[in-house]
Formats: sequence, C-alpha cells, structure tokens
Amino acid sequence: MNKPKSLQSTIILFFVGSTVLTFLLLGTYSVYDYHKELDNSLQQALHVVAEDLMHHDASSKKVDVLDVSEHFLQEYKKAPFITLFNDLNVVIAQSNMTDENRCSVVKQLPNSDYLIVSSSRKTIDEKLITFIVKMLSVFGTALLLLILVFNYLLHRLFLPLRCLVDFCKDSSTAHQTLPSCGGSSEVYDLKEAIVGLVDANDSLCQQKQDIFKEAAHEIKSPIAILKARLALFKQDENIKKELFIKDSEADIKTISNKLRELLFLKEIEWDMQKQRETISMQDQCLMMQQAFRPILEKKGLSMISNWEEDFRVSIHKEAIQKVMQAIFENIFMHTKNNSTITNHVDSKVRRLHIVNEVGSKSDETLFSSYIGSKMIARLADKLDYSYEVEEREGKYYTTIVFNTSQRKCEV
Repeated sequence: MNKPKSLQSTIILFFVGSTVLTFLLLGTYSVYDYHKELDNSLQQALHVVAEDLMHHDASSKKVDVLDVSEHFLQEYKKAPFITLFNDLNVVIAQSNMTDENRCSVVKQLPNSDYLIVSSSRKTIDEKLITFIVKMLSVFGTALLLLILVFNYLLHRLFLPLRCLVDFCKDSSTAHQTLPSCGGSSEVYDLKEAIVGLVDANDSLCQQKQDIFKEAAHEIKSPIAILKARLALFKQDENIKKELFIKDSEADIKTISNKLRELLFLKEIEWDMQKQRETISMQDQCLMMQQAFRPILEKKGLSMISNWEEDFRVSIHKEAIQKVMQAIFENIFMHTKNNSTITNHVDSKVRRLHIVNEVGSKSDETLFSSYIGSKMIARLADKLDYSYEVEEREGKYYTTIVFNTSQRKCEV
C-alpha cells in the first residue's frame, strides 16, 4: 500500500496549481488586452499619417509609391508612435485592396484614387513577446519566493503535529513527559484528545489487571477449601462419596458465583464510562417483562403497575439496564407460582416499590440470577440509586429510589 502524501505537500501543490491557473487566466487576458492596445495604437498612428498626407494633397503626386522614410517621417521623429512602424508603406492605387497580414488605413482621394498607408505587425509581435517574457520572469520569481515562504510557514505550522505524531509513535513515552508542542487551539484540542485516549487505555489496562487481582483474591479461599476437601477425601477412606460430591459442588458453585459477580461488576464499571442518557423507567420495566415473558408464563405470574405515574432519569443506560435485569430476574425466579407481582410507582420521589410472594426457586437459572442483593447494593452509590430488600410474612419487598438530586424530566 502506497504511503499517502503529506498534508504539507498537498497544500503546496494545491497552492501552486491554483496560482498557476490564476496566472494563466489573468495572463491570457493581459496579453490579449496588450496586443489589442498595440494594434489600436498602430491603427491610430496610420490614421495620423494618412490624414497628414491628405492634408499635403497626396493626389497631386504623380507617383504610385510615396517614399516617406526619408523626408516625410522626419516631421514625426519625436512622435512616440514612430516606434510602432515597421516597413511603412504608402501607396496610391485605383482600388482599395489591402494585405490582410499588414495593418492598413485606406483614404479615398478627390480624384477617386485610394491612399493606402500600411505597416507590418512585426514590431507589435516583438513588443508582445517581450511583454510575455517579462511577465513570465516576474511571475516565476514571485512564485518561487511565495513557495519558499509558504513552505517555511507550513513547516512551522505543522511542527506541533509532528511533535504529537512522534509522541504517539514512542510507546515508551510516559503521560507525564508529553511535550507542550504548542500550536493553535486545534492542535491543543488534539493533544487533549490524545492524552484522553492514553489515559483511557491506561485505565482499561488497569481495570483488566484489577479484574485478575480481584478474581484471584475472591476465589482464593474457595479454591483452597476445595483443594483441602480433595486432599481429605484422598486420605480418609471413611468420607462418604455422596457427601464429598455435594460439598465439592457447593464449593464450585461458590467459585462460579464469585466470578459471575466480578464480571457483572466490571461490565457495569465499563458501561459507566459512556455518556448519560435520559430513559423512561416504564420502558425499562416493560422491556424486562417482555424479555422474561416465557418464565412469567411458565410460572403463571402476572404483573400490575400504576405506570400512569411514569418518570425519567438521566443515567448510564446500559449499566442501569444490567442492574434492573438482575433485580427483576431474582424477583421472577423467586416468586410463588400463579401469583401477582405488584409494582408501586411514585414519580414524585422516583421510587419503585415491588411486592411479590416468596416461592421456591425455578429450575431455570440465568446469569444475573446469581447476582445477589449485596452486589446490587454495592453499585447503588455509583449509579445514584438506593436499594432495599425485606422479607416478611411470606412476601418479599424490593424498593429502588433514584437520586432526587438529578434534574427531573417531564413525563
């Protein structure tokens, strides 16, 4: 793959191309206008000569060709238009036929003859060529100087960008050693964006390291217990196989739950790095009902809500959806079959109060079903909500209150 051209060379090529095109357009017009002016001047000069000859009664001359090069033009030696003449020719003829290659003026004499004064355009062509050469010389010199100055300015202008490119290429450069680079506000904004990406990458790497550290810490004890149980089972032949299998499965379940909770927590933390969005809580709850409709139908559950009091919150959408999913999964999975779940909504304080009858756990197990109340409560401060659960008299009460310090949105 060919390396693309640099921005500096592209700008210079565009500048040179546009300048040359502009010069060609203006130069063509200037050459045309100058040629027209010289031709008109020659034409007027020939009119002056013709009128003067008419004044001297050229018809009285008995020659076909008047030699004006020696005596007649002496009267015009100080006139500026003399320099335009080349091969000046004065003819008295019976017809007004002229040479198209020469500039001519025809006057009719009293005796019906014609006075024809003509001159070659060689002088005009020479002056035009001289004009073009001078114009090209001036333009070429000016363009060269402009290119040098423009290239120098662009080089200075792109120095901050090269500084940032060098910083990005050097992966060993620490954030603290980022050079100021200088430059315009756009370069400053770009530098801040790069620093933000570097920080985000460092943060992501740190979060990944934290996951492994926390995972190692959380599952260290359950794994140690499982290893000890295996060692005892190997040493003591009197331990019942059924009891050992049951206890070992419990240890494995504990390890799995720890890992699930840890992954759930880290997913929430990553989702919280995104921008906040304004969401409708009614839409979120309805979405949960739709997602778990098979479980609701299988268990014969129904859900009623006073959603005429819907409210909105500005929050990290994907993060709160995962939390709401964990909450509703636990409610759906632990609710008594053929019962009703009641959702009381208080839009003034932005509270959801969910009541269900406690029942045995369903056979179905989902990822978030392992996320306990402690984990949900642990995320409350980060997502600006409070979470309380209470079980009494065979019913389970779940209360979620969203932070009232947030800007309240109209329903």
